[in-house]
Amino acid sequence: MTFQQPVLFMELLILIILSWISLKFRFLEPSGVVSALIIGFIVIVFGGLGWFLLLLSFYLISSLFTKYKYDFKRALGFAEAKGGARSWRNVIGNGGAAALFALGEGVFGGGIFFAAFLGSISTAVSDTLATEVGLLYPGKPRLITNFKTVEPGFSGAISPYGEVAIILSSLLMGISAAILRIEPGFSFVKVVCIAVLSGFIGSTIDSLLGATLQAGYWCDKCNSFSEDPIHNCGCEARFFKGVRFINNHVVNFASTFIGGFAGLLLSLILP
Repeated sequence: MTFQQPVLFMELLILIILSWISLKFRFLEPSGVVSALIIGFIVIVFGGLGWFLLLLSFYLISSLFTKYKYDFKRALGFAEAKGGARSWRNVIGNGGAAALFALGEGVFGGGIFFAAFLGSISTAVSDTLATEVGLLYPGKPRLITNFKTVEPGFSGAISPYGEVAIILSSLLMGISAAILRIEPGFSFVKVVCIAVLSGFIGSTIDSLLGATLQAGYWCDKCNSFSEDPIHNCGCEARFFKGVRFINNHVVNFASTFIGGFAGLLLSLILP
């Protein structure tokens, strides 16, 4: 852990600067900035600078792809609200598990939590890009449970664009982690394999939970699916599937935690 006063001051300064950038470019809402500050502080103090750089990579990549062709995705009715600025729920859902794994490393040590952290981050970035890139797929996606075609944005839907995004984004996380040599006891190949496999596993779990347990609503005015009881058009949507309290943020937290656990298991299995 890095509790030395000069180092801690620099770490806080980095987080404050990133918070200002996030507000200026509307990557995060004010509540999201506060949550990101807390998560970033936990990761940088208990995990270290390398862990934080991985977290930062996920944040920057997901923010940029959320903004990419935003107007097109908004026309579909599935762009992030408020210009793509994410709230504390998004931040906790995608980064909460990673913060817990960093805390585990700080308390128990041993390096094993690095694999869990990497699996969690790989899942978060893979799932985010699968959604943001998948919405650009020109055809109709298919529901992961029965492969029937559904409308874009339907929870549990998968597409060729989304699946490619999962592999490429988790591969990028793995290569970045290997280059940074955050955990010297892991070989380059092992780190990349953990990232790709756990990212794919976690993202697939996310889709399965989205198709089965996640609450789904239907806007009769727009004749469109909604993940929230209030559709983007401002009208109240009727509940028609899943469990009411299991929303997208709960699914994100569960899948990133499972992806992290998969990374931990893979670190024990892979040579």
